[in-house]
Amino acid sequence: MSPIRRTVRTTARAFLALPAGWAAVALTLAGRPRQAARLQGRIAGGEGWTGGRVLGRAVLGLPLDLAAFGLIGFALFNSVRNFGYPVWYLDTDYHHAWGGPTLAGVWTVHAGGWLLCLALLLHWPVRWLANGRRAVARRVTGGGGARRGPAAPEPVAARCA
Repeated sequence: MSPIRRTVRTTARAFLALPAGWAAVALTLAGRPRQAARLQGRIAGGEGWTGGRVLGRAVLGLPLDLAAFGLIGFALFNSVRNFGYPVWYLDTDYHHAWGGPTLAGVWTVHAGGWLLCLALLLHWPVRWLANGRRAVARRVTGGGGARRGPAAPEPVAARCA
């Protein structure tokens, strides 16, 4: 999978985690835990979702979901604003705007600058938040308890014995 496609997919899942998580909570509280588990499994991934685990994931993952939703919402709002710059500021004088004095220069500076910000904004912070969300989901469902990376160091008492 290409890096751009992976970033878009991660960003979409991170943005939908908050509304889908609360929809799963509503389904659980309405007595439909099977549908809630299916919805939570599609967004958070993994298996082993039950009604209680869906509720636990919603509560424990709330800070990460709120941060991702806010960050991606900010990115979407500013994308519309910067790429649509000519529409929003059509009747203004472009001589004092970044990239002025022509409309083409102003749009190029705003759209190009925002593309760079967007690439940085969506590549690392959203990926970090998504990794945190996955870790919470793994802990809640009990799946994938093995930690990736180097093995933990041997305790000092074991080395001295």
